[in-house]
Amino acid sequence: MEKTAVLTDSGTGLTQKEAQEAGLFFLPLQVLHEDHQYLDGVSIQLHEVYDLLKQQAKLTTSMPPIGLVEETLTQIKEAGYDSIICIPITSGLSSSMALIQATAEEIGIKVHLIDCYSTCYLQRYLAMCAKQLADQGIAAEEIVKRLNDSIASSNTLIIPDDLQHLKRGGRLTPVAAALGGLLKIKPLLQLNQSCEGKIDVYDKVRTMSKAQEKAINTFVNEHVDGDYICSCLHTDALEAGTALKEKLQAALPNTEIYFGYIGAVISVHTGIGCLGIQYMKKVAGC
Repeated sequence: MEKTAVLTDSGTGLTQKEAQEAGLFFLPLQVLHEDHQYLDGVSIQLHEVYDLLKQQAKLTTSMPPIGLVEETLTQIKEAGYDSIICIPITSGLSSSMALIQATAEEIGIKVHLIDCYSTCYLQRYLAMCAKQLADQGIAAEEIVKRLNDSIASSNTLIIPDDLQHLKRGGRLTPVAAALGGLLKIKPLLQLNQSCEGKIDVYDKVRTMSKAQEKAINTFVNEHVDGDYICSCLHTDALEAGTALKEKLQAALPNTEIYFGYIGAVISVHTGIGCLGIQYMKKVAGC
């Protein structure tokens, strides 16, 4: 039987320990502060990143260290795996995919790279499903097909408290970045396949409540129901996040909604106070 490893990164919001406990191979993205390079979920944890953001620290991010990618892929090969299903943070936000592809070719192991056109909970869900299906002995090509089918029916809507972090980090499309200087505009942003995993403008409203209303209506209009998984996430904005989750649950009574934090690397680019909601059609067999 084909032996398939599942590899993901800290865009999922998982720590190295949590990923290992789930049977996943894990690559930490990097958080950079002054002269320090931290491994997300290894040498720096989410609450520490939130604390730095509250102190107005200038943080940046980077893909996993090249040496660690080589070490991890070599470890997978030497453990006797035939191939890897890799679900990294979307290529629209990071160059990790290209690095993993080049390293796999150099080491000589087959890798199925999946662009989730998202990150956070959707990325985590896909990695967990891939592991579940691989453990059932389902062929890697079939797992990839099932994951891509679900990715095609997914969306992430982001309501930042301000656009300055995203603008400074260069993670916005030019149109979205241009909104950063406009007063009294509350942009509702999207991250999905249609914008190739880059953060783009979905709509422009005047208030946070209008942005939330528009986001929830989008989910309703897309007929999100019990066949979908959903998440409601926040960057250290528990009160606002809880209120949004309750509104979303009221609008989607038959849908289970995961509630949690936006991971460290994404939070560096959104800043504190950001809210996000995500949906995706459930992966077949999960």
